Amino acid sequence: MKKLRISNLSPTPLLLILAVAVLVTVPIRAFQLTNCVDPATGFWAAKDFTVPLLYIICAVICAVAFFLSAFSGIMTRPAFKEDKDILLGIGAIVFAGTLIIDLALRVSKLITLVSTFTAQGAKDIFRFLTTTGSLAMAFEVLFGVLAAIYLVLVSISALKGEDSYSAHRMLALNPVLWAMFRLICHFVAPVNFKNVSQLFLEIIMLCFTMVFFLSFARIASDVNGEKSMWVLWFTGVMAALMAFICALAPLILVITGKDEMIPDAYPVRYCDFGLALFTSAFLFTVTPLTNEVDR
Repeated sequence: MKKLRISNLSPTPLLLILAVAVLVTVPIRAFQLTNCVDPATGFWAAKDFTVPLLYIICAVICAVAFFLSAFSGIMTRPAFKEDKDILLGIGAIVFAGTLIIDLALRVSKLITLVSTFTAQGAKDIFRFLTTTGSLAMAFEVLFGVLAAIYLVLVSISALKGEDSYSAHRMLALNPVLWAMFRLICHFVAPVNFKNVSQLFLEIIMLCFTMVFFLSFARIASDVNGEKSMWVLWFTGVMAALMAFICALAPLILVITGKDEMIPDAYPVRYCDFGLALFTSAFLFTVTPLTNEVDR
C-alpha cells in the first residue's frame, strides 16, 4: 500500500522554518534561564507565559516538520554527492570535537562517583553503579568515543568527496547508542524531569536524536534508505531545534557574563551545539531538488 504523497510538497522549507524557530525560541529560553529557573537547583522558580509559549512553538514546528516530511512527493534518493562537501565535513568534525570535550567532563564526573563509592566502603558495587547512573554513564562515554571516531570518518569522507564511511556499518550505530545511554542517565537521576526545565528539553532532544541517527545509519549504510529519508528529515529538524535551544541559550549567558544563572547540575553541553550544527549540515546536504521517488 502506497503512502499518500503530495507531488509538489517538498521538505526543503523546513530549513528556513528551523532557522526562524531558532531565532525565536533561543531568546525565549535565555530569558527563562535568567528569570524563571532557580540557578541553584535547575527547577522552575516561576512560570510565566514563556513556558507554555516555548512548548507550543516546539509542538507547532514538530507538526509542520512531520507533515512536510511524511507527505512530501519530492525527495532525493539516499545517494550522496561524489564531490567534496565542506559544510558536512566541518559539521561532523565540530560535532566530534565538542563530543570529546563533553566526554572528558563525563569521565571526570564518573571518576568522582566511583571515588565516592570507595570512600563509603560500600560492598554492592553493581547496585551502586546502577542506582547512581555510573554504569549508564560509562556506556555513554564508551559509545561516545566510538561515535566521535565515526564522525571523524564522516568528516574525512565528506572533505575528500568520498563515501568510505558507509562501509563502517557497525560504527554508524554508535551515535544512536551514545544518545540512548545519555538518555538513560537522565532517567536514572532521582528528580522529576517535568519540574527541571533543562532536563525535560534534553530528554526530548535525545529522543529525536536517537531516531535521526538510526535513520542516518540506515541511509549511510545503504540499508533500506529510501524509507528512511522522511524520518531523517522529521527527526533531524526536531533534534537540531531542541539542540539549539538546549545549547545556545546557556552559551549566550556564558558570552554575556551571566553564567552564574546556569544551574550547576545542568552545565553547558557543548556537544549539543555540535549536534545541532552537524544535523543542520546533513539536512542541507540531502536537500531535495526535483527528483520524485516512491517511498
